[in-house]
Amino acid sequence: MMKSPTLASLLLLLYAGFLAPFTMPAQAQDWQSLFNGKDLSGWRELNGAHKWEVRDGMIVGSTVPGQPNGFLCTEQQFGDFVLELEVSVDTLMNNSGIQFRSKSYPEYKNGRVHGYQMEIDPKPQQWSGAIYEEGADRGWIYPPEKMGPEAKAAFKRDDKNGYQWNHYRIEAVGPIIRTWVNGVPVAHLEDDRYLRGFIGLQLHANNENDPQGSFSIRFRNIRIQQGSLELTPMEDQVPVVSLLPSSRAPRPKNALSLRIDQDQEAARIEVYAADKNRPVLTQRALPDQRPYLHPILAPDGKGELTEYRPDHHPHQTGIYWGLKRVNERDFFMNWNRDYWRRISASVQPDSGETVRWQTVYEMLDESGEVLMVETQNWSLQAYADRYVLDLEWQGEAKKEVLMGKFYVGGLFVRMPWVPETICEILGASGQEGMELEGQRAIWSDIGIKLDGREDFARIAILDHPDNAAFPTPWRVDSQMGLGPSRQILGDWGLAAGESETIRYRLLIYTGEEDKALKAEVWKDFFGGN
Repeated sequence: MMKSPTLASLLLLLYAGFLAPFTMPAQAQDWQSLFNGKDLSGWRELNGAHKWEVRDGMIVGSTVPGQPNGFLCTEQQFGDFVLELEVSVDTLMNNSGIQFRSKSYPEYKNGRVHGYQMEIDPKPQQWSGAIYEEGADRGWIYPPEKMGPEAKAAFKRDDKNGYQWNHYRIEAVGPIIRTWVNGVPVAHLEDDRYLRGFIGLQLHANNENDPQGSFSIRFRNIRIQQGSLELTPMEDQVPVVSLLPSSRAPRPKNALSLRIDQDQEAARIEVYAADKNRPVLTQRALPDQRPYLHPILAPDGKGELTEYRPDHHPHQTGIYWGLKRVNERDFFMNWNRDYWRRISASVQPDSGETVRWQTVYEMLDESGEVLMVETQNWSLQAYADRYVLDLEWQGEAKKEVLMGKFYVGGLFVRMPWVPETICEILGASGQEGMELEGQRAIWSDIGIKLDGREDFARIAILDHPDNAAFPTPWRVDSQMGLGPSRQILGDWGLAAGESETIRYRLLIYTGEEDKALKAEVWKDFFGGN
């Protein structure tokens, strides 16, 4: 690839310091090896026709003169991850790189590999660790000019003593991308063009004015971590380059004054905004039915964003929590009768910029005994154009319980839907619609065009890094119902007396998808406390 040291586009620095720094809590998580040390199983070459072989536990790529840039790529796709590997490169090679979240489609430049690349640079200019957009239009997106002297000096060139191994680390979560070379932080980029793709090892063709011959690059100890990620804080060690789009219109910064009322007899809690004469949100908490939120009014007042018991899924009740296969008992499909018993429903305080309420229910087994006590703590902030709705769910087991593996179970959102509905679901890792089914993402956004609206009404669900399944996989049904579900990953359980806490944030807004707003709200969910 021909790289120019000039900036390919105007870097938008409006988010410098935004989303940074944060640390996701350490959680038990295994590394997955991407290279077995014996052969190239799980890898394929794209674009060039160079020589790739396995030697002494290394992947060794050697240039074939006259061939274009080549890439040895994983057959597997990755969204959010931490990647580590070691690399050693011949000093006379032009350069190389680590592709990630990359793509190759026949209809795009005859299959040209394109996506993010972390630079491997043996030349005296010392650009290793910077980020380039390979095969597309922007060129350097975290340019070498942003690198400090320590970052430039981190890469070790092969010398008279032989191979000099360099430890590379890439962390990519949602739009946040960060790189290290030999433990030295190099780049902190915010960009959302590529959120999922393969990982590739580049073998760069030498240019006409470079030394000619067959040169080699070596890779070893290639491993990746997904799931509950422990990310490394960068503090203020490197400048942040943000290419995220700004919000399409200035967002109001002042929260509205809210009032919360409770009607004990009707088992109803209602939240009113100062400028509205009907509740913006209603919580129903009946004595022998599962608690649920419905209706929720669009922030501009035009339409209801939730639906209660539609014909296509009569068990779906607005926004609700329902686990499947709790000791083989189904609390997702069954919303009333002998499954639920209310203990309490309460509000606090009764007014202000943030209102809070709580419901506590017993989940009953076939004989009427208590399996688990479920507590839902909700809070709401409202602005002229959006709501921020938080849920802290806690389950306390009264006897040993097992939540069996299933494709759904937990928080679920039912927005209005008929076959003619125009709608979309977008995942943070690049999935769209049913592609998201069973896949992990730190957030997902469902948009539906309600009757009387030209734009989308949206509910985005944001996962919390403290959740045991983070990033949690998602259930998407064919009528665009959406919810994160830990049960997709397999069985999980609680011993008698044990508790589990799970947190989500819902961003309710209208219009086109606003990634910058979601990123800000997600960061504040765990990093701004």
